[in-house]
Amino acid sequence: MRLLSVLLSLALALSTFAQQPQVDTKTVDRLMTTMLRAWQIPGAAVAIVQDDRIVYVQGYGTKELGKNDPVTSDTLFQIASTSKAFTTTALAMLATDKKLSFDDPVRQHLEYFRLNDFCANEQVTIRDIVSHRTGLRRHDELWDNSPFTREDVVRRIGWVDLTKPFRTAYQYQNIMFIAAGEIVTSRSGMSWDDFVRTRIFKPLAMTRTVISDAEWSAAIDRAIGYSYDWKTGRVYQQRPIDTTTIGAGGAIKSSARDMANWVRFQLASGAVEHRQLVDPQILDETKTPQTVIRMENLTRDSNPESHVMSYGMGWVIQDYRGELLVSHAGALNGFRTHVDLLPERNSGFVLLINAGRGLALVAMRNALADMLSAKPMRDWNAYYLMVDRKSDEKDAKTRDERLAKRIPDTTPSRPLEAYAGNYESRAYGAAKVTAVNGGLTLQWSRMTIPLSHFHYDTFTARSEYDDVDEEVVFSLSPEHEVDGLTIFGEKFARR
Repeated sequence: MRLLSVLLSLALALSTFAQQPQVDTKTVDRLMTTMLRAWQIPGAAVAIVQDDRIVYVQGYGTKELGKNDPVTSDTLFQIASTSKAFTTTALAMLATDKKLSFDDPVRQHLEYFRLNDFCANEQVTIRDIVSHRTGLRRHDELWDNSPFTREDVVRRIGWVDLTKPFRTAYQYQNIMFIAAGEIVTSRSGMSWDDFVRTRIFKPLAMTRTVISDAEWSAAIDRAIGYSYDWKTGRVYQQRPIDTTTIGAGGAIKSSARDMANWVRFQLASGAVEHRQLVDPQILDETKTPQTVIRMENLTRDSNPESHVMSYGMGWVIQDYRGELLVSHAGALNGFRTHVDLLPERNSGFVLLINAGRGLALVAMRNALADMLSAKPMRDWNAYYLMVDRKSDEKDAKTRDERLAKRIPDTTPSRPLEAYAGNYESRAYGAAKVTAVNGGLTLQWSRMTIPLSHFHYDTFTARSEYDDVDEEVVFSLSPEHEVDGLTIFGEKFARR
């Protein structure tokens, strides 16, 4: 009977293996080259994993426009927010070591953390901050182009108001992952960067993967990031921002070959080469639903084959054409990344491009998922190019509607010199407005931006260089004196 049981198990395993669709490399090449051409993407890389084996890894196109320097399977790309799963894996490792639990209060491990809401502040847990349900909107300005350290940013976010009630809605939030990285630092006795290098990169043989901008700049085989202007159809090099502060929320740079080992590790529930690096149940908990993502507007357009979506801890969980799909996207500095797992197929893949066109990767994600699950393919490029154009047109319409609300022939309430002065926000710090050559200039953080008059006491701060297009609204006291301004949705009081 024991022999019969073994034979039946072996037969079942062989049957499952036989049913696994094989990767047609010619089809993958065709899909990738078609994507690059359709979306005007300079370069890309892909790695595919099946049954704990890297079955395909390849680079396409060029690392830098105008140069004959092809992308390879070892070329580094910025993987941006797909770094978040490395952070939750680090937390899972510390939970395995009994140094924390996902349901621990955040301040148990990070005493300076706070939320500007009494109920949320008393109850917020590690699970909350890595599942995007704290009630905070993004406030990326605090880390993007700012001089603040990771601890500074975490402290400052504690002074902004919640925009949703605690634990009621999904709101993507990078700074909470910075805080999660600081918990890793607090509980491990080493920086988040060193923990990830030591406990993840090294055992997974991710030998080319780096974190710091200095390591990135020193790498010879790395891509250049590009943006795309839909109105002109022009691709241009994007000015990169420093990734030091975003850290645990998006600072990792990696290659297709290295990321293939990451996919293998995740599909194997935390095992590598027969070594279990983390409790599989704790790691798998990061890939289970925690927060509902409401499918509406662009979310539904972007996921026409899905019915439900949720966020786990560093992962998005959804159905895709009847299959379980666990994934995450990344977008930073003219790079886009997609990491996708089909756990029930024991398959997964990573896609990397050096252009800011995220829907191109969703199109390619769907095509590869269709291939790996033996589903009929459709022209996903055509569909998502339509969705992309629809989104761009919606953004343009929103800008036009804002301009249409402008009341012509108005003047500021006070002489321009009256708006000049120093302003302060407890979260955002100091801002300075100066009157120069008949106009106003706003200086905040590393940015110095001319203000153009919109109407009444509203001005516009627009800088393509700083990626800023914001309204600046000055407020007046009962005595008709300028007493504050609002930008980034935050009030700055005049000092």
